[in-house]
Amino acid sequence: MKSKQQIGREYRVKTLKFLACVGYATTRQISMAVLGECDVSSRKMAGRTIRSLLTLGYLVKKRNGDSVAGEMILALNRAGVAALAEFVELPDKRAHARDWIRHAHKHRTACNSVFAALTRGLDEHIGWSELQIRAGSAPARLSAFSYKDDEGSSLQKIPDLLLHGASGPIWVEVENGYRGARDFQKLVWFLRRIFEHPSSLVEKIWFVVTASGAKNIGKRLRAALTHLPDSGYPRQIRELDARVLSERLAVYRLDADLLRLTPLPCL
Repeated sequence: MKSKQQIGREYRVKTLKFLACVGYATTRQISMAVLGECDVSSRKMAGRTIRSLLTLGYLVKKRNGDSVAGEMILALNRAGVAALAEFVELPDKRAHARDWIRHAHKHRTACNSVFAALTRGLDEHIGWSELQIRAGSAPARLSAFSYKDDEGSSLQKIPDLLLHGASGPIWVEVENGYRGARDFQKLVWFLRRIFEHPSSLVEKIWFVVTASGAKNIGKRLRAALTHLPDSGYPRQIRELDARVLSERLAVYRLDADLLRLTPLPCL
């Protein structure tokens, strides 16, 4: 049986590792990623771990209005990175995470919440965070997808998160705002291009709703990918869209308080 000291050390190491993955995190995100829960009891325990790491001089902190419920956000300083050196290093081999916490923004914070919800206390490597993808730490073939729109113009799409799936990678889109008409059309083109061949680059694409403005993304996708025989679309497009809709997409909602994912049966 593990002692309290051993358990405390494990929590500290897991917290440092999670912060190295995402760049910065809130108490809620650390609670879910390290302990697998985000209830009051788990947040208190995460708070004790954070205070211990602050006492050791491993973290910097900042109050951020864009974070979940205006929480304090935390990141590794040089001492924290040095303490973590035997386990993992920061993306780009950074010496500290001060720049990331200084420039914390709503989209990355939302991505980190989703990543924490998916990590949920697991020890194994589940995939790559938004920060790791942007820093080039994910496999190059997954870090960006180049494609053409229906007019032949070149476009590129970068995933928000990447996960290990049962039979291939899962591409995650974190929906933290309403997509305008042009951006949504690019999304439809992207879905057709990435899934047009049976041996697709990814197994599935998940959409995770983190803001009320994005709550209809599933219904919008269903409307865009559903065609009647007399719709004017070629048969190949109708069949491809039907296959993508039924086999390749999933939509979830993130509970911002408990950081739990709930499937939305809107497709």
